[in-house]
Amino acid sequence: MIYNILLSLFPLLSAFPLFMMLVELHGKRPAARQLPWLAFACYMVLWNSVFTRFMAEHPVLWTLNPIGDIFMMLSFMFLFVREENRKAVEPIRKSYRVRSIVAFLIYIVSNVVCFHILRPPVFLIPLIVGALVVFYFDRLYSSLSYYPKTRIHLVFYFFIISTFLVLPLFRLFFIAQIGYVFMCRYRNWIAHKDRMIVQHDEERKMNHKIVTKMGETVNDFSDLHESLQNFLTNLAQGIEAKSAAIYIWDEKEQLFRCSDIYGVFFPLVRGNEMSFTHVETLKEIALSQNISEHDNIVWECGMSRIGTYVPFASQDGRILSLGSRAANIRSLILEPLNFNQQLLGVLVVENKLYERYFSESDYYLVQNFAHYATMILKANEAVMERQNQARTQAELQLGFHIQSGLLPHKIPEFDGISLAGSMTPAKEIGGDYFDFLNLPNGNLGIVIGDVSGKGVPAGMVMTSLYAFLHAECRYFVNSYRALVRVNSDLAGHISETMFASLLFFEWNPRSKALHYTSCGHEHILHFKKMDNSLDTIKSGGIALGMIDDNSKIIREKSLIVRPGDTVLLYTDGVTETANEKREMFGLERLKAFVEKYQALSANEIRLALLEELKSFAHGAPQADDITILVMKF
Repeated sequence: MIYNILLSLFPLLSAFPLFMMLVELHGKRPAARQLPWLAFACYMVLWNSVFTRFMAEHPVLWTLNPIGDIFMMLSFMFLFVREENRKAVEPIRKSYRVRSIVAFLIYIVSNVVCFHILRPPVFLIPLIVGALVVFYFDRLYSSLSYYPKTRIHLVFYFFIISTFLVLPLFRLFFIAQIGYVFMCRYRNWIAHKDRMIVQHDEERKMNHKIVTKMGETVNDFSDLHESLQNFLTNLAQGIEAKSAAIYIWDEKEQLFRCSDIYGVFFPLVRGNEMSFTHVETLKEIALSQNISEHDNIVWECGMSRIGTYVPFASQDGRILSLGSRAANIRSLILEPLNFNQQLLGVLVVENKLYERYFSESDYYLVQNFAHYATMILKANEAVMERQNQARTQAELQLGFHIQSGLLPHKIPEFDGISLAGSMTPAKEIGGDYFDFLNLPNGNLGIVIGDVSGKGVPAGMVMTSLYAFLHAECRYFVNSYRALVRVNSDLAGHISETMFASLLFFEWNPRSKALHYTSCGHEHILHFKKMDNSLDTIKSGGIALGMIDDNSKIIREKSLIVRPGDTVLLYTDGVTETANEKREMFGLERLKAFVEKYQALSANEIRLALLEELKSFAHGAPQADDITILVMKF
């Protein structure tokens, strides 16, 4: 009776890993990575509750029973080596797969030979070989995993015990241990999600703090060093860094010069000074030395135009090459300062306070706020070039530099969608904005917006909007939630007279689904190829920054698109383009244009519309920015 009760527990315990996997998938754990785990859980349920019972009634199939068990252990080892090596710094070694499969094949051969060719008592041979093979799997796991866990070792050991002591109780220990492993995976995932939520809140608070400080101190670009010093101070204090510096690129001399420093900054060049050199002496050394060596980390970052994140400087050869200074550098972040295709310099942030190391969140924040440094450098350049012009004209030009630096310089490529976008600035800047965002869920964010006002105020609002939007998209859930949070952030940091209209589209390349949330932007023009008809969709919502809480006014919607469809987004500079008779281009002409040219590619439609507007204006001056964004499916 006890024997039958124990056997009846096999299916129940075997189903627990499958139950945990279904819970994980329901909880939105990344599905692609979990499919092998789900397949293993299904195999375990079927094997322990169906196939083994069926084989017990057919002695001729008994040979398959131990082979199926060893295959289950092989799959288990594959899954955990693959899972834990995701955290490893070095790439996983592929040869373990060949070795483990060879061991599995050796076991199959020994099992078949001993059961079907030789006679008892040689049946003990496959038992011993099977135990050795499983022990070998355990050793492979230990040697290849990032951090071997005791609970994984217990799975292998319980299996070996249940192989020799053929009693249901030991088999139950083995199955229960696998169930416990799956439960721990789920608990670790939940703990990770909780940590990410806390980290997101901390990032948002830090983001707000830095934005507020930047808005208070970075407003006068006539004194370059004062502006850069304020920027470095706000950034370093915001992310709790010990020091920071900006290296400015000298195009004529082909070298980097250290322009401004905050804190105890150790120069990123080789030197002979003692490790505890006086702070002022270190500053003098940094400001007097130039970087022109091609193997220097600042040079590599600037020339590659790619940010560099060095969480542990003691493991990076580029830092170790600095000699005595390397001992004082624990952690490092570098970010190039680019304006369109022009290299302006490199931002360097050095060492975390309290002997900590920089995290990926710190790296992200440095990337996010490096645009302020770029804005300062270009704004100062514009001020110096136009110091004899009127202040109003200079502000308009500054606004153009600020805004242009935030626009994307490369059109992304995603399955099922072709994109084209551009912003044609006017003499007076209106603050148009468009962007493409690689979202953490693998989808593409497509943004178009327009800030009210002109000049530097509009440029500063656009920079803050850019920072808030990118911060929210780091933990993206959907466009509605992102814009509710962005509105809350923006409303407290801009003037009551300013606001920004925005359209946020999310394209899913796997399901070919398009969702969007609107904050008071222009119409959406959607040409349906199948119906040969054009839909003019009122985007709706309320502009960002007009009220503190827009959660009850805006909402996320779906836009059903099919192959061949075209979606055109624009700012009011398109429909308000005027000719010499002061006639506006208007929405009706734009709709007629889309119907006429919808068969062209996305970029051809963009170019054709610019040409159409130019022809319509017939030489009349452009009064506002013209931003066009075309989606072709």
